[in-house]
Amino acid sequence: VGIGDDGAVVKADTNEQTILVTDTMVAGVHFPERTAPQDLGYKLLAVNLSDLAAMGATPNWFLLNLVIPDADENWLEEFSTGLFSLAEEFGVELIGGDTARGPLCLSATVGGHVKSGTALMRNGAQAGDQLWVSGTLGDAAIGLDLVGGVLGANDHDMDYLVGRLNRPIPRIELGLSLSAVATACVDISDGLLADLGHILRESGALGAIVDVSCLPLSPQAIAVCGESLARQKALAGGDDYEICFTASPAQQPQIEQLRDQCNVKLTCIGSVRALSGIALTGTDNQDLTGIKSGYRHNWP
Repeated sequence: VGIGDDGAVVKADTNEQTILVTDTMVAGVHFPERTAPQDLGYKLLAVNLSDLAAMGATPNWFLLNLVIPDADENWLEEFSTGLFSLAEEFGVELIGGDTARGPLCLSATVGGHVKSGTALMRNGAQAGDQLWVSGTLGDAAIGLDLVGGVLGANDHDMDYLVGRLNRPIPRIELGLSLSAVATACVDISDGLLADLGHILRESGALGAIVDVSCLPLSPQAIAVCGESLARQKALAGGDDYEICFTASPAQQPQIEQLRDQCNVKLTCIGSVRALSGIALTGTDNQDLTGIKSGYRHNWP
């Protein structure tokens, strides 16, 4: 039972577990206030689907909560276009939600499922595991700097990098394929160092060695700010919504097959170690000393 009653009724199979994720986006905090409503609708659902991908879950439905300053029909139509284009792509159904008047704040809760006992978690990494990431890193952070006027770029690079900020690609197919391969998994929302840190802490105060010369960078990122700054953005920039996972070296042939199967770039950037802390090695690592680990809210 979907929209129309006081609550939605969701059927659950006995051999499956339900995975619930939720994200909130606040104007001026999580996105620039002049972001196009189509992009907001798309991104709100995409960041939640990214969480499901990191859990190895199949998405099913979502709840939507909107706090908006006024009932602007054009804004709502454009927002809905972005939202439902992605919902249709992944077969996700809107089953309820709420609206209220106030400063712009968007929230969604998405439900998915896994076979019982197969969910990808953050706490399974082991010393000796390889460290992998999907896609390219740092693009969204550079895109944000372009929107804010901190950096400049030609139209082609601008469109690509701002597009990576506003329209991240949920790696659902990859997440589903990693359930039998990865030992631990997380999506990169706050920056690689910050989110890798979650895996290492949850797995028992482990550490990692990251070869910064192996970080996957897009040609557009390098063209706009050079390799050194692009590496900094790859390590500490947020909003990439790529997948970071660990796996035994014995799984490398299977992981390499996933590149073609899922049509996504997969790069080994280092390894997990028993000694706590993240060590940066490789080209330009001396320029990265003291780099911030990623995005954090500034609470009063």
